[in-house]
Amino acid sequence: MENTKSAKPEAEINCAFNNAATLLNKGLEKAVEVSKSTLDLAVEQNHEFVASCKKALKSTPLPLFAFDLASSAFESCVALQKSLLDLAVEQNNAVFEAAQQHSFDAGNVKAGINTLVQKTMDNTLAAQNLALNFAAKQTKAITETVKQQPGVTGSPVETVTDSVQRGVDTMLAAQKEMLSTAAKTAKSTAAKA
Repeated sequence: MENTKSAKPEAEINCAFNNAATLLNKGLEKAVEVSKSTLDLAVEQNHEFVASCKKALKSTPLPLFAFDLASSAFESCVALQKSLLDLAVEQNNAVFEAAQQHSFDAGNVKAGINTLVQKTMDNTLAAQNLALNFAAKQTKAITETVKQQPGVTGSPVETVTDSVQRGVDTMLAAQKEMLSTAAKTAKSTAAKA
């Protein structure tokens, strides 16, 4: 009889669980907001640093375009970081939704797990594509900047630069095709489960 008195009703347990999950979810969202603000400040500081370096080195024979490339790469890296943070929040929200819809019915648990696995796969593929797009953008920025330098047009440097760009484009296209195939396979498998 004591077991009956000490056992909490399922509704109270669910309520406490959902309240805790809501607090954790809000905490992550706030942490991501702070992280994004910090990244924005880093970009601002990077701009100031690059401008200062270029000003100080203006009268030297150093290739100042390298500072612009580095600054552009840093900004792209920050944009990638912010996108990955958004995906982390999205994934956390998917887990949160699955947790809120938990039940002790085996059919509902299976459906919830399938949905969560699919969302995880989608977010993983999105993160992979973000990284591939980042690599493509950086390679293009570098090759275009190199080709704009005096004396490069019509030289072996231009030929090598074009070759590197084609090679990277081919590799990235193959990676994207592999990701697409993996996504189709995962969705097909999830649909059968």
